[in-house]
Amino acid sequence: MSDWEALSDKLKALGVELGKEKRFGDAPAVQHPIEKVVDGQFWDSIYGPAFFYQEVYPPDYCHGATPLWPASTLATICQWASAHRLSRDDIGDIIFLDTETSGLAGGTGTYAFEVGLGRFSDQGFCLAQFFMRHPGEEPALLAALSEFMTDMKAVVTYNGKSFDIPLLNTRYTLMGMTSPFDAVDHFDLLPLARRLWCLRLESRTLGNVENQILGVTRGDEEVPGYMIPDLYFDYLKTGDARPLAGIFYHNAIDILSLAGLFSHMTAILQDPFTEKTPHNQDIVALARLFESMEDHQQAANLYRKALNTHLPDELYWDTIKRFSFLLKRNQDWQGAIDLWRKAADHQDLYAFVELAKYYEHQTKDLVEAQQWTLKGIKALKAHHTPVYQYNLWKEDLDHRLKRLNRRIAGLASG
Repeated sequence: MSDWEALSDKLKALGVELGKEKRFGDAPAVQHPIEKVVDGQFWDSIYGPAFFYQEVYPPDYCHGATPLWPASTLATICQWASAHRLSRDDIGDIIFLDTETSGLAGGTGTYAFEVGLGRFSDQGFCLAQFFMRHPGEEPALLAALSEFMTDMKAVVTYNGKSFDIPLLNTRYTLMGMTSPFDAVDHFDLLPLARRLWCLRLESRTLGNVENQILGVTRGDEEVPGYMIPDLYFDYLKTGDARPLAGIFYHNAIDILSLAGLFSHMTAILQDPFTEKTPHNQDIVALARLFESMEDHQQAANLYRKALNTHLPDELYWDTIKRFSFLLKRNQDWQGAIDLWRKAADHQDLYAFVELAKYYEHQTKDLVEAQQWTLKGIKALKAHHTPVYQYNLWKEDLDHRLKRLNRRIAGLASG
């Protein structure tokens, strides 16, 4: 029995569905093997050779307009990721990872036939792409990955927490191997990209972010991601690896973009007032991010900066509201009052309620609180508010007014 027949039987016993169109027997006669299409070499793992392509980019290499090598400290991005504190001396132990897979569903029937890895070294940025010439080479590929990632302290992906790492963990488990990702810090840049550019970019796919943020434009070699599984299955049936050159290109750009984004993100998180944040919407997004990280001072500084720029009208008033509540939590009452008065002039209902609360509970000025409540009721009547929201506001304001009237009458009678 061949190695692949034994592996195939093992996979079937574990419930892996290969399917009629994706059943692999003996390797087809090959006239264009991957070795002739990609100038690669073989990694001698304990499970046999694993094909891989390697390229080293010099330390000053820029991906688009962004240097790959991080120039900033990693303290803030580690804080964001709840990771162990890493210094710039640890940069060589951070692995950048992206997979190309047989499908997007995940589970035991999906495997990674190509895994791109990148890490910094004294020579520059080393990119290695490991490729599975047929499924029987999966143990060798996984072993080679583990060996390449020796001393790894953290892994950087784009949506890897939901897809790449769980998939690889599953493959390691199915092959009876120990995953190298256990207890390793993970920087998944997709959630961070969504936070940083949610107000400016409609799409935060890696392709759009690398284009809009890093200034990267992919070449004609690019293969759309949705085509990749079918191209690989065609290769397994025909042995013609020529169409796979585009997959290697696609994966390489993904890895370089990961490194470039990591460099860019560390810079703007470490110094959010840098010229790398030229867009006003991004300043607001950064303020929200720092607020969520409980760095209230940095968030306040960014909110102030954003409000001194030209923001779209809706975003401006939303930022006034967010900033006012941050000031309230920090008991900066004068700053909050100034913003609430401005919002009340704009007829924002929450501002009337907050001013009424302040005068009732902080200064005990019941008459002033009553006046702001009456102004809020008047503003509500002029608002074009959905019925359910109108009823909620009315109930709150009416209840507040009745309580204040009662308290004021009680003081007068006493």
